[in-house]
Amino acid sequence: MKRLCLLLLGLLLAVSAVRGGERRSELLNFDWRFRLGEQPGADRPGYDDSAWETVQLPHDASIYGPFVRDTLGGDRTNGFRPRHAGWYRKHLTIVRKPAGRRFLLEFEGVYRAAEVWVNGVRMGRQLNGYLDFEYDVTDALHEGDNLVAVRYDNRYKGSSRWYTGEGINRNVWLHEVSDLRVDRYGTFVSTPRILPDSARVAIETTVRNDRPDSVVCTVVSEVLSPSGGILAVRRSVVPMAGGGRFTFRQQTWVRDPQLWELETPRLYAVRTRVEADGRQTDLYETPFGIRDVEMTPEAGLKLNGRKVFVKGVCLHHDLGALGATAFEDGFARRLERLKQMGCNAIRLSHNVFPKCVLEWCDRNGMLVYDEMYDKWSGQFYGEGADFERYWRRDMGLWLQRDRNHPSVFIWSVGNEVQQTRNSKVRNFATGRDEIDSTRGVRLWTQMYDHVRYYDPTRMVTTALFPTRYNGIRAEDAGFDASEPAQLSFYMDVMSVNYRERFFARDREKYPQLIYIVSEIATGEGGYSYFGYDHASAVGQFYWGGTEYIGESFGWPSKGWINGAADLCDNLKPVGWSIRSLYSDEPMVRIAVHDKTAATERVWNDLKMRSKPMHLFWKGEPGDTLDVQTFSNCEEVELRLNGRTLGRRRMADCPKQRMIWRVAYRPGELTAVGYDGGRKVAEQRLCSASKPVRLVLRPERTQLCADGMSLLYANVEVQDAAGTVVPTSDFEVRFEVEGPATIAGVCNGDITSDELWQADRRHVYEGRALVILRAGREAGTIRVTARARGLKPDRFVVESRPPAL
Repeated sequence: MKRLCLLLLGLLLAVSAVRGGERRSELLNFDWRFRLGEQPGADRPGYDDSAWETVQLPHDASIYGPFVRDTLGGDRTNGFRPRHAGWYRKHLTIVRKPAGRRFLLEFEGVYRAAEVWVNGVRMGRQLNGYLDFEYDVTDALHEGDNLVAVRYDNRYKGSSRWYTGEGINRNVWLHEVSDLRVDRYGTFVSTPRILPDSARVAIETTVRNDRPDSVVCTVVSEVLSPSGGILAVRRSVVPMAGGGRFTFRQQTWVRDPQLWELETPRLYAVRTRVEADGRQTDLYETPFGIRDVEMTPEAGLKLNGRKVFVKGVCLHHDLGALGATAFEDGFARRLERLKQMGCNAIRLSHNVFPKCVLEWCDRNGMLVYDEMYDKWSGQFYGEGADFERYWRRDMGLWLQRDRNHPSVFIWSVGNEVQQTRNSKVRNFATGRDEIDSTRGVRLWTQMYDHVRYYDPTRMVTTALFPTRYNGIRAEDAGFDASEPAQLSFYMDVMSVNYRERFFARDREKYPQLIYIVSEIATGEGGYSYFGYDHASAVGQFYWGGTEYIGESFGWPSKGWINGAADLCDNLKPVGWSIRSLYSDEPMVRIAVHDKTAATERVWNDLKMRSKPMHLFWKGEPGDTLDVQTFSNCEEVELRLNGRTLGRRRMADCPKQRMIWRVAYRPGELTAVGYDGGRKVAEQRLCSASKPVRLVLRPERTQLCADGMSLLYANVEVQDAAGTVVPTSDFEVRFEVEGPATIAGVCNGDITSDELWQADRRHVYEGRALVILRAGREAGTIRVTARARGLKPDRFVVESRPPAL
């Protein structure tokens, strides 16, 4: 009976889609069959996959199992995770194939070198694992049961300088659309003129006609207000040839525009109706924002006429214990925490990110430095691949996909490209190798023109390192007196990694240059923030916003250890320091310096210094500890067990670095922040006693039973007074009853060898994290945490059906 109801529902949906000309999209993330390794014949429908594992997408096949030090993939670049080839298979039922309808199979990302078959018919191959791709599978599908098979190959070790993940790690969709429709990413909405009482809206709509015959096509564009009301309507009619495309260009005005601001990110939309023969064939909606972005040498960035200093961080694409799986809830949690830290921008390093990241930034007022590539090389395409063969096509798709996002304020087409250096090329006229200092400029010029073809409204850059003329490096003679790299003069904005100290001198000689620090070191507290003039610079991005898997300094570290937040997205001491520099909300935070000495290492031509610090109060009798208070308040008072240790003015502390020498005594250490003599912030650290219990705290009170929602729950080892015991090392076991599964476990220790995909985890500094993934059935979920010798804890949440 249930199957019959589903069959009837699918038939009704198909009929209504034909009548209304609407798109119908089905998420194909569930119940795929999966197996590692080569599987000859797995592309064919009759292949027996009954022994394969069943997995849910998004799925990262590399994040499972132990770390690997010395075999294929066991390298620090990839976080000591293995690299494989593998296969996925999924059956899907097509109830009906109506005339005039097309079926499009969309993959938001498969890492890497994905090959796709439908019912044994090869659809194609996608090399760039960070970019989405789509196939028209109409002719390969039939009514009834169908098979989709996907093979990937991630065995090329040079494809990225960080952890890539592997497999189908982003969403998969089946779209049913009309044969006369808006083309893929076929709209471009811009606001070329914004006045105090009105804004001009320019709308470009590319319509695709898959019919064999010509048709008279009508496009109706409705501009919708942030509340959904219709503000303006434009109608255009054009005869279109069969099998062709046409771009409609329309303009209209919006009165009293509500601007997209960081504090109030108002979103409008264009609703596009495509019609022919008196019938609607497509309905398509494009969100957009009305905002003016201006960058000048004198003021840096202005958003809607107001100076905004970009306070950003760089991000890589993994989600810690979840690997490279692109869960919308995981990214939303990370971005919300960065916004709370005071960030108003993120840099997407150094590849195309999932769509949901930009959508979140649009809705929540976060600027985006949108970046396509790392090196200008074939690394994303495979060993020996010719970069020139692929970049134009892929860059065009990326620009079309992202250009309607108001959060995107600049395009970056590369990072630390090697073409800034002189290179030898063969002069065939003379038969000799000669120095070519313009190779990078030529490639940049081609890319720049390509970007401007798709989007003439935004500035274009690439992140430079080396940043100086002919690629001169810090150890080379003459570095301190060097000139900017040749590419600097061709970019709209000069983006530099770690060389902000040259800005002032370069400005004197080259006043036209606009500067942005695309990467700046976190160091011991992010104090590079004070190393240049903020009044004229666009802003900066700390490397990195969070710890990430890969690019390790070496075993046992599984990734980058100098992030502002750990793998659980909890702020580290350096993160709290950055918050004191970035955030306007009054705050104070205590960090205690570890007794070990600060370490220095040279990485990528940069000397990095770090000092271990802790966010707890612990010592031994007779210890005198360095205590640092991070704060954006005018004054800070420090108290120990109720007795004041002094009150200091932040203005008296160079670079806001406030350090106290404190004789350790057990008890309570309190920091109080004052503005105008009034208490505005406070934080307490208490020394811990014997551990007695676990405390399990979920971050949300209910889940959506959609198979995709995540719930993060933090577990703490506490003493009888409720203080976290930072020296405890208990293994916590998690039990889940009801419609949810454990998606990952973590504790913030990037040196740990424990599995991320497991039902247990040792605490680190008294804490750990478990991540639940909702099932597709509603019900009650009960989660219990247990550790030997401690009182267990549990919580109960409800998983509700998705809203219709």
